[in-house]
Amino acid sequence: MRETGKKRGSSELLWVIGIYLLFPLLLTFIYSLFTEWITILPKGFTLNAYLELFRDSYFWSCVGRTVLISVVPIVICTIVVLLAMYVVVVYLPKLDSIMKVICTIPYAIQGVILPISVLGLYVNAPEPFSNRVFMLVCTYCIVVLPYIYQGVRNNLNAVHAPRLLEAAQMLGAGRFYAFWNIILPNIASGVMVSAMLALSIVFGDFVIINTLAGNYFPTGQMYLYAVMKQSGQKASAVIVLLFIVTLLISLAVFGLQKDKKKER
Repeated sequence: MRETGKKRGSSELLWVIGIYLLFPLLLTFIYSLFTEWITILPKGFTLNAYLELFRDSYFWSCVGRTVLISVVPIVICTIVVLLAMYVVVVYLPKLDSIMKVICTIPYAIQGVILPISVLGLYVNAPEPFSNRVFMLVCTYCIVVLPYIYQGVRNNLNAVHAPRLLEAAQMLGAGRFYAFWNIILPNIASGVMVSAMLALSIVFGDFVIINTLAGNYFPTGQMYLYAVMKQSGQKASAVIVLLFIVTLLISLAVFGLQKDKKKER
């Protein structure tokens, strides 16, 4: 009875937290459906904002650029950190403290400091370093580094990677085979959670992409900034659609992960 009561209490608490977090989005969605909201109740129900956005090819191209510039740095950073942390945790544990310091430095240089520093250093450099999109990808790799690092490190320690490797080698498996078929599947879910956290951070960024890319690479955030000056209703619709795109990406990633688990 006590365990049942605790489960019910935990589920109710999660529902309350979920409603609290989604409440601002709900109000934004309601505002996007009406022409004005001056009194307690909104007036003038309309879907014109969504119809305009669905017909606007420029908006969807901006969303596509946002997805691209969010996914590519996370994939690159995840692969690099995963290989580096595997070597550190399994073979060179003494370097763990140094790795931790290096990967937490980006916490102190986020915001407008990072893109301005990158521009000042690489704006006159030869190609591809002076390319704005290339600088943007590399900068986002730095931004998401602490989140990816922490997720990979925690999961490698949680599954006791050195012991798993020793057990696999005792059974005749090679190091690469053990890493690819034993350790990686055990930490995949945790790494995906870190990647989704990093995706939400990059997906909602405006300062870095506006400073580095500007009109060279317009994204959904820049489209939203431009629309905010024109119509609050349309800006609310953009926010809702960007949230839906992020949610669909997360559901697709976790759905593929569940399918792989079922196959195994």
